Amino acid sequence: MTGSVFIFALARPKLVSMSVETVISATAPLTGPLTLIHDADKAPGWWRSAVIYQVYPRSFRDLNGDGIGDIAGITQELHQLAELDVDAVWLSPFYRSPQRDAGYDVSDYCDVDPIFGTLGDFDVMMAEANRLGLRVIVDLVPNHCSAQHVAFQAALAAPAGSPERDLFIFRDGQGPDGHEPPNNWQSHFGGPAWTRTVGADGRPGQWYLHLFDSSQPDFNWDNPAVHAEFERVLRFWLDRGVSGFRVDVAHALVKAPGLPEWGRQG
Repeated sequence: MTGSVFIFALARPKLVSMSVETVISATAPLTGPLTLIHDADKAPGWWRSAVIYQVYPRSFRDLNGDGIGDIAGITQELHQLAELDVDAVWLSPFYRSPQRDAGYDVSDYCDVDPIFGTLGDFDVMMAEANRLGLRVIVDLVPNHCSAQHVAFQAALAAPAGSPERDLFIFRDGQGPDGHEPPNNWQSHFGGPAWTRTVGADGRPGQWYLHLFDSSQPDFNWDNPAVHAEFERVLRFWLDRGVSGFRVDVAHALVKAPGLPEWGRQG
């Protein structure tokens, strides 16, 4: 993966001049002294001084006139971005998705959603970007997928404790008959961060974790199989010529061991 960049965006803070020293001095009154984990990485990299232009495919340029932006429309306008002297283009999610969360609910990480075009359209866009000297960064959504993803559908059909369910975070409920969620975690979209499954026989089953919408089950990043799957996804897009990834919700990939109650004191 030489020459690629992983951009971890947890939020969109105000841009300020920042260093280890300024971070320590700014946060010391709130957190106390910080421990430096490693020295600053000073290795050369194109992204350190790059101007990166974010493109939201849905609204950037609608080339086929259906009211929704598309990959072909992005290709058509890349020369405009090159004339601005930007170094790279960052694409918000364009993967196959039911679009319940603007494409951040991915049902297939290795395909283009038909509302935006095809993989062939993507390859044409990459060829034009290369011709213009523009790099392309794509959004990666590794914390969760769509409930329509084939892996989650297989997990729903599989029994408790199965390898299929271990790709996600399934737990038994609390209380009589497990009718209470496994813990008190809340979704960023409101309400409990757990949804209970219902078996083919209509009986309630385990609960699955979703830090966002109930249609976005969280992956279990303690499982090496999840690592392997996302390495496959990364290689798929690197082989198509992208230069890196912006990682969505990177901070949430690691959950507290044991999934303890929020606010409970040890």
